[in-house]
Amino acid sequence: MMNLGRNPALKAAQFGLLALFTAFAASAASAAIKLPPAIQAKKQITVGVNGIFPPMEFMKPGTEELIGVDIEIAQAIGQTLGVKIVFDDQKFDQLLPSVTTGRVDFVISGLSDTEVRRKTFDFVDYFTSGTQAYTNKANAASLKSLEDLSGKTLAISASTDYLTTMQKWSKDNLEAKGKPAIQILPVDSEASARLQIVQGRAQVSAISPEVLGWLAKQNPGQFVPVGPILAPDPYGICFKKDNPMLRDAVLAAMTEMVKNGTYKKILAKWEVTSCSTVPLVNGGK
Repeated sequence: MMNLGRNPALKAAQFGLLALFTAFAASAASAAIKLPPAIQAKKQITVGVNGIFPPMEFMKPGTEELIGVDIEIAQAIGQTLGVKIVFDDQKFDQLLPSVTTGRVDFVISGLSDTEVRRKTFDFVDYFTSGTQAYTNKANAASLKSLEDLSGKTLAISASTDYLTTMQKWSKDNLEAKGKPAIQILPVDSEASARLQIVQGRAQVSAISPEVLGWLAKQNPGQFVPVGPILAPDPYGICFKKDNPMLRDAVLAAMTEMVKNGTYKKILAKWEVTSCSTVPLVNGGK
């Protein structure tokens, strides 16, 4: 009897059929999702990112190639929709204005879906995150809890929710009790905030837990969390409110990616599977 499992020709045929079936399924999913006419015509979506936020989006060391969780999710969305994805790498504080002006079709860049932002934009939530205070090894012994941050200097990216979250925590838990507030040192990026700690201008910063995990892997023993994760919230893919057709197309693509395992594979590759969530528009509200 012929051993089918050891037949190279049969294996090649099986793989060929599998690839054909996969391509057909992807094509069928793409055809069923309706895109705005302008995007359908040019077969291209321009995506805003701020490529200095590993593991979500950053430049592959020594190259100009963008890599990361958000980059791969955006590329998979493009494949599902049958369009080319073009990235527009910008400063973080320019991302939302770029959506408003139409410079980009949507933003995916570790951007929190908040009630305030929903007044102006729509979101497709795809990732669960939050705010994690952290310090370096030199300060770890004296900064064991958030209460220990009273009167200390916190360097933090000025255009992020981490800033407002830490300000609110300080107001509610320190200032309201007559204790010195956390002193805020606003900077232009997470990397700049970290540098302030290393150089001694600040004792603490705050970032998302997945980024702190990345830092810990890249710099073993150098950075440690302080206190619990604050204000757990989702990251959302951001759209203009007057573009519901594109929003719904991306939601459909994300739903398909969850169904076929693509989403899970991307998160597993970057070791952030604990941050998975069900894709929803504006948090399901």
